[in-house]
Amino acid sequence: MDAQNMVVRWYRNDPFGLVHRYSTSQNDTEEQRPEYQGRTEFLKENIIRGHVALRIHPIQPSDGGEYACFFENSTYYNEATFQVLVTVSGMAPHIHIESGNRRDIKLTCTSAGWYPEPELQWRDHQGLNLAPVSETKTVEENGMFHVKSSLTVDKSSTANVSCVVRNLILNVEKEVHVSMADALFLEDYTWIVWLAVILIFLAISAAICLLILRARKAKEWIKLLEKDGMEFARKYAENVTLDPDTAHPYPQVGEDKRSVKRGDILQELPKNKQQFDDLVCVLGQQIFSKGKHYWEVNVKNTMQWTLGICKNSICRQGEIMVSSETGFWTLCLSRSNNYQALANPRVILHIEEPLEIIGIFLDYEAGSVSFYNVTNKSHIYTYKQCFTEALRPYFYPGPLSSDQHGHTLTIEHLSCLEKPGRKCLCY
Repeated sequence: MDAQNMVVRWYRNDPFGLVHRYSTSQNDTEEQRPEYQGRTEFLKENIIRGHVALRIHPIQPSDGGEYACFFENSTYYNEATFQVLVTVSGMAPHIHIESGNRRDIKLTCTSAGWYPEPELQWRDHQGLNLAPVSETKTVEENGMFHVKSSLTVDKSSTANVSCVVRNLILNVEKEVHVSMADALFLEDYTWIVWLAVILIFLAISAAICLLILRARKAKEWIKLLEKDGMEFARKYAENVTLDPDTAHPYPQVGEDKRSVKRGDILQELPKNKQQFDDLVCVLGQQIFSKGKHYWEVNVKNTMQWTLGICKNSICRQGEIMVSSETGFWTLCLSRSNNYQALANPRVILHIEEPLEIIGIFLDYEAGSVSFYNVTNKSHIYTYKQCFTEALRPYFYPGPLSSDQHGHTLTIEHLSCLEKPGRKCLCY
C-alpha cells in the first residue's frame, strides 16, 4: 500500500538502536545511533507501491547483524526482521621464499583485507592439504583480517605448491602458486643479487664522491674570485663606452661617451626603438656573446646608481622591473643608502666603507658576473647564470642631487692587457 504518509523506521536488534527514521515525507535522524550518522540514505522512488529501501554507505564490518523494518500509521502497523551479513574478499595472497636450513625452504603466505575471518590452506600439486608450521590471523584497524601462514618444503621436491585463502560466506577463494624448481633457482643465484646490490652501492658512492669533489672545486673557484679575482679579471679589461642611441631623454652622455649624469631637462632626442622611454638609463656600445670582459666605473659621491649588465633583447618601452629574473644582473646603491644585489629576492650587502670605483667582470662561458671594490681589491658579489643571449653593460646614474645637479658615473680608462688564450672551467 502507499506509504508516503507512514512512519518508516529501521532498528538494530543487537545492539538495539535506531538506524534511520522517515516521517511526514522527511528524514528524521535526531535519535539515530552515532555510528550511522552520515552513512544512511532513504530510497523512496517506489513508496507509493509500499516499496522502500535503506542504503548504508560506506559499509563497515560492524554493520552485520539483525535489523527490523517498521511501517506505521494511525490505522496500520507491520514489521519485518532480517539478517545482514557483511563480507569482504581480500587481496590475492603473496608467497615469500626464504632459505631455511640446508635441507629446507621456508614459504610464507600473506593476505589482507578479508571479512569475516577467512580460511587459509596450503595445497600440493594434487590438491591435497599440507600442514603449515605456523599460522596467525590478526584484526587490522579497519576491522579486516590479515592472515599469515608458513610452510616448510624439502629442497628435494620439485612440485608446485599453492596457498589458498577462502571467504566462507561467499565461497570465494583466491590462490597463488609457486614452483619449487623456480624457488631453488632463485636460492642458487642469491649471491648474484647480493653482488648486484654491492655494485650499485659502489656506483652510488662514487657518484657522491664526484659531487663532493665538484662542490669543493666550486668553493675553490669562489675563493679565487674573492682573493685573486680582481687581479685575474683585470687581464680582460675592455674599452667600454656608452651608446647615446639607447639613452633615456634625461641622462646626459658625455662627448667622450665615457660618462653619464642625470640631467634636470628632458632632452629632445630623435625617437628610435633602441631608446629607453621609461627606465632612466643608458647601455654600453659593446655587445658580449662570448669570452671574458672587465671594466671599471667611478661612482664616487653618486646617489642611487645601478651598474651591471643586461640582455641586449630587453624591451625598452614601458615600465621595466630591474631584476635578475627579467634579464638584469646589477649592483645598486639604493634610496635608503644601502648596497644591494638586485636578485630575486634582493640581497643586502654589508659594505663598511662607501664604494668609489667598482670593477665589473663578465665570464660568459662560466655564467658569472662579479663585482669588485677596486679601492681595496675585494670581492663584493657574484651572480651565477647560464647565459644564452647577447649582453650589454648597463648604467643608471641616479636622481638629481639636492643642488639640482646629477652626479656623474664615469667609466675608468684601463690599459687592455694581453688576454690569455685559455678558458676557465664553469663549475
